[in-house]
Amino acid sequence: MMITSRTRMSMKQLTTLNAFLLPTTMVLALSGCGGGGGASTATAPIAPAPVAYSAVVTSVPAPVYALSDDVTIATQLNAARQGSGSGLLAQSTVLDLSAHNHTNFLVNNQLVGNYTYLTSTFDGVSGGHYENPSLSGYSGQLPQARAAAAGYTGTVSELITFGTASGADCIAAFENSVYHLAQMLSPSMDVGIDFNAGNGGGSACAIELGVPTTSLGQLPASGTIVTFPNSGMTGVAPTFYNQGEDPDPAPDLSVAGHPVLVSLYTTATPTLTGSDIVIQTFSITPANGSAVAVRVLVNSGVTSSGPAITVDNTISAPGELLLLPTVPLTPNTLYNVSFAATVKGAAVSQNWSFTTGAAN
Repeated sequence: MMITSRTRMSMKQLTTLNAFLLPTTMVLALSGCGGGGGASTATAPIAPAPVAYSAVVTSVPAPVYALSDDVTIATQLNAARQGSGSGLLAQSTVLDLSAHNHTNFLVNNQLVGNYTYLTSTFDGVSGGHYENPSLSGYSGQLPQARAAAAGYTGTVSELITFGTASGADCIAAFENSVYHLAQMLSPSMDVGIDFNAGNGGGSACAIELGVPTTSLGQLPASGTIVTFPNSGMTGVAPTFYNQGEDPDPAPDLSVAGHPVLVSLYTTATPTLTGSDIVIQTFSITPANGSAVAVRVLVNSGVTSSGPAITVDNTISAPGELLLLPTVPLTPNTLYNVSFAATVKGAAVSQNWSFTTGAAN
């Protein structure tokens, strides 16, 4: 669960990441677990689950949106998912409607700038995901109910930001995060998007991630893992303003480096417990430099024979591992990531590189 709070951010942070990110809400889970660690209530009936996950989707129709910000979000979201190996999302017009209804509700009721409302908890979810039935434009209290009302049949999770200047900034805020990043790359199949620039009171950007009742979702093939930042990715934001995350993944740090995610779920290992995973190596090193000081954030039960690990049960899926540099990365620098582990006794490893962009 995560929030980038304006009241807890420095002026430097406000000028470089003017995003207000609410905790993700999630119903879909990998074997009962999933990124983001949020609690949500499914209010629509869900059909019995099929037997297996599908292979990752490699082709979907081009998104069709009237607004360029929405096109940008859809395009950059799928670029990140394709590069990470988590598979493409298909545009769902009913999820688009659900997202549109919710951003309109927040903007028209002047809730975007209402910090107290956005950070309060209603029925187990933060205010940014909740709709008060007594207010105009109400379309459902929780994301699952709103999606069902719009006509979607399946499980839904929601990502939302406030205060971003554009669709590009919205998706960039999700990419440079811990808990939202894990949810953004979850095994969803469908997506609905709406960027509402606001009416002078700030923007709202909603992404609805869905898995239809005909599927459990998509996972990569055996022998592959999901990674982010992607191999070969450039322009990666070097600084992560972790104090804006709720809960803060490193409350003793004023800032950190861009998080690195590894997900070990595949079609061969769709269910994992912590005891299935033993980390051997997880490091990040600049070219011609020394390894960066990091924290390896894991769900309880995961063990390590190499790097020290920090148990963070907000990462509720044991197969999702997050590496958090304890200092900002150097701008315009090539970084090499090395990862190795055993998963249910089988060796899994990957080495890849990405390049940071200008200071953010």
